[in-house]
Amino acid sequence: MGAVARDHEPPAALATVAVLLAPLSLWMGIIVPAAGMARHVFLGAVFGLVGVLCGLRAVRIAGRRRAVRVWAWVGLVLAAIGLVMMAWQLLTFATGGGFPPPFWSPYARR
Repeated sequence: MGAVARDHEPPAALATVAVLLAPLSLWMGIIVPAAGMARHVFLGAVFGLVGVLCGLRAVRIAGRRRAVRVWAWVGLVLAAIGLVMMAWQLLTFATGGGFPPPFWSPYARR
């Protein structure tokens, strides 16, 4: 039987992808437009999930490379915050205001 194959993908590339997608996820979580909301939420969810998954994968294969782990955690956390922000706004829209609106939302004051 063979030895366990090592990962040959560079963890810094994955961490960079996570950090580059995290601001997009945050931006889409801040403002959810009324027009074209489905497309906006779909793209925000894709950017957020890819950012989180790339960050997790980079942390897993980074080993002892501290800079890569920090970079990956920054992207992972920011992308996750963007996903939570978008989910909160979606709950507010879906319940018709029954769920309290987020403080950052432009729609919070009615």
